[in-house]
Amino acid sequence: MKKIILTTLAGVAASLLTLSPSNAQVREEARDMSLGRQTALVLELPNTDEKFANKIWQDYMNDFYDSKVKWNRKTGEWLADDAEITALGKGQSVDLYTVFKESKNAVEIALWVDLGSEFLSSRNYPERYTDAEKMLIRYSLEVAKASVKVDLDNQEKELSRLENEMRKLQNANDRYHKEIEKARDAIRKAEEEIAKNEKDQEATQDLIELQKKTVEDVKKKLNNLK
Repeated sequence: MKKIILTTLAGVAASLLTLSPSNAQVREEARDMSLGRQTALVLELPNTDEKFANKIWQDYMNDFYDSKVKWNRKTGEWLADDAEITALGKGQSVDLYTVFKESKNAVEIALWVDLGSEFLSSRNYPERYTDAEKMLIRYSLEVAKASVKVDLDNQEKELSRLENEMRKLQNANDRYHKEIEKARDAIRKAEEEIAKNEKDQEATQDLIELQKKTVEDVKKKLNNLK
């Protein structure tokens, strides 16, 4: 059981390290999307899946920027339309397009920021691009926090299961001790009964011997009368 707990803790520690936002690196790449080939910010999220990353992105945009994210089935993109993000729009609303791509052990998020006249790039809007990077890094922190919360919930459930198992083992141990004590009492009583039985046998044997003598005496009387 100790080995199981240590292995579990090691797994949680590894998850914390791999999910740490300090390891996150945003790349700038030209990517194809519904409005053509545009500059995107790309970030890899380790040890998660697409469904989880999508959910956290929707919560993140709603909680931090009061912006609703909607799925466009035709384009295969998530769209935050007319998002009011001051650091990116500088007083103007922006459209955020995101695509999630799941690989073996990670999910890649590609983010395009439509400023209206053009898409955000580090070349034309270095300050805004830096803020967009920070936005993605902050999002990766939310993913990490949510992942750890899921881990914590799972580990608490496992702890509860182990504690319940321990209670069952302790109850069984108490029951075994009681059964042993009952068995010992039964053995003591049986030993007492054996001792009494042996005395009764001795007494009965004496009676048998007396009865044999009585029988012989009666036989002699009978023979004398012949």
